[in-house]
Amino acid sequence: MLKILFVGETWRGSSARTLRENLCDFDEVNVDDIGEDYFFPSGNEQFFVRGVTKLMTPFYCKSLHFAILKRASMTNPDVVIIYKGASVGLQTIKCLQIMGIKVVNVFPDISPLNHGHRLRKAIPFYDLVISAKPFHPVSWSETYNYKNPCVCVPHGYDSRIHECSEFPDRQDIDVVMVASARPVYEKLLTEVALLMPDEDINVVIAGPRWSNYNHKLPSHWQFPGLCTGSAYTELIRRGKIVIAPLHTLPNICDVDTSRTYELAAAFTFFLHKRTKYVETVYEEAIECDFWSDANELVDKIRYYLPLESLRYRIATAGHQRAVPAYSAHSRAKQILSYIQSI
Repeated sequence: MLKILFVGETWRGSSARTLRENLCDFDEVNVDDIGEDYFFPSGNEQFFVRGVTKLMTPFYCKSLHFAILKRASMTNPDVVIIYKGASVGLQTIKCLQIMGIKVVNVFPDISPLNHGHRLRKAIPFYDLVISAKPFHPVSWSETYNYKNPCVCVPHGYDSRIHECSEFPDRQDIDVVMVASARPVYEKLLTEVALLMPDEDINVVIAGPRWSNYNHKLPSHWQFPGLCTGSAYTELIRRGKIVIAPLHTLPNICDVDTSRTYELAAAFTFFLHKRTKYVETVYEEAIECDFWSDANELVDKIRYYLPLESLRYRIATAGHQRAVPAYSAHSRAKQILSYIQSI
């Protein structure tokens, strides 16, 4: 029996909770957990509350540090898995290792340098980093000069939330996108709006922080805000076309996200930002379709909107490709094999 202490967010639909739940499905694993988000106040858009939260963050992180060490000393796990770890400092990692416990970071994002000083200092000292990004095992030493081992297990979909067995029978939205607001996404959508100014297309853009940008976008577009868990799956299935964008940082372009797999599992037709990697995940125009810029995206929106039978055929092929191969259960099995080898 492998004893794991898992540290990560607990809200339904989070990648951390998905991984923890799927690890629990294996008989040879005993999983205890600490909900990282219990140590921090829930998000709030008000500037004053965000300011207070920032000031109190060192206290919240210290509380999490002591909670991890206390639980580890009580339960004596074989390994501690820390999901992302932006709130976990180097001191926590070293204390656990002194106790004889292996410490693994499961890192889901584009760069370990983009989530604060705690993660930047701590991540080279983990016994193993399991990244969702296929470019990280190479860049780990070549770009970041890290010496600890890094392997890749891609994102996956949560069968409890995202997997659906049939094409949606209700599609009352033309175009849907669910993503946290970012300048690169606002730029894309602004260009899309300019390219089809007079077209009567029903567009819904969901996700946090769009209140910072929606005044720059068409007034008839809808911005329902945060959308997670089952509500996320219900919304994307209402879309005739779902847009899957990708984040970029200076000198780094993302290649996939959890959406890459969730949209197919949910039996949706989606247009994904083109990358060489995602072209190995799905076959273009057979299992989903790709776009490189706003012009190509608008062209494909116009092309596919009236073609329901074609959207159905492509969504069916994409679903068959993703389910069950790209499930979180399959990914958890890979992660478990890496952990057992350290």
